[in-house]
Amino acid sequence: MPPEGWRRDVKTGSEVHYTSPDAAQELAAKSSLARDDLMDSWQKSEENAQQGQQYRKIRLERTTFRGHPAVVWEYTFTLQGAPWHARLLGFTVEGKSYQINTWYWPDMEAEALQTYEKVRDTFTVL
Repeated sequence: MPPEGWRRDVKTGSEVHYTSPDAAQELAAKSSLARDDLMDSWQKSEENAQQGQQYRKIRLERTTFRGHPAVVWEYTFTLQGAPWHARLLGFTVEGKSYQINTWYWPDMEAEALQTYEKVRDTFTVL
């Protein structure tokens, strides 16, 4: 559940985005059928991201989330001249793939991570 005042934007039946009132942070949650290995998919995406706006990888590694196989991808980039920080978490549960992602302005990192962690920790697999 995002904080009060955030704008909700349903992209598809399985993807929802939320934007903070000041547009300094975006959260996204999505689900899909698990297809390829998530690490393989994100490594391919990362190859494409390297051509992007001042992309810099912080980490892209396997982990677990609530005991399930997961991948975390953290990086920075520039969009329309503004710096952004991204933190993506993908995990698989019983044949379904889930992502809980955030993008935020680096100068508000403490607040952004607090919000992201609250959303991540209260995320419910349906």
